[in-house]
Amino acid sequence: MKRLTFIVLFVGINILFIFLQIHKQSQITKVSYQNQRKKMELDTLIQQKEAVTNQLQVLKNPASVKKYATNRLNMKKTRLNQIKLLADQATIDHE
Repeated sequence: MKRLTFIVLFVGINILFIFLQIHKQSQITKVSYQNQRKKMELDTLIQQKEAVTNQLQVLKNPASVKKYATNRLNMKKTRLNQIKLLADQATIDHE
């Protein structure tokens, strides 16, 4: 009787270990897929960051700013004779 109990217990524990091993392997696979997905998302975000950084550098370029100001905002270069000096209110009051 002890031998039969031992065999049943031994087989039951081995079956339990097999199921635990399968569960562990499925968890490892699941985490591996999540890791792969996160790495792909990180790569995408890095590419987007580089694109935005490049776009910022282009927009900070003085030639680009001048082109935008003249073409989109219809601004023109100011000549020296168009500049007028405005006196302070305090200076005007003292005169």
